[in-house]
Amino acid sequence: MDNYKDMDLNEALKTLGIEEYVDRIFKSNSKGELFHIQQYFELAENLGETDWFADWFREVVKNAEENWERPESVFQHISKILVNSKYN
Repeated sequence: MDNYKDMDLNEALKTLGIEEYVDRIFKSNSKGELFHIQQYFELAENLGETDWFADWFREVVKNAEENWERPESVFQHISKILVNSKYN
């Protein structure tokens, strides 16, 4: 695919190896806003299939489930968490 405009959400998540999270990602915003979905297309386009992203993602979700007051919101902040984890 040339860019994320050519893929749907399921394809983007499959590229990233996290397709089993589609419902949780889609429903993570308590107000029903979907602005955060675009980050998954951008990640899929920029990272492509990786050997590390899915494992990293699962660890972030697990950490949020154990430590965050509202862990479902982690799915809205994946790009920010990724950038912070790479530079901290």
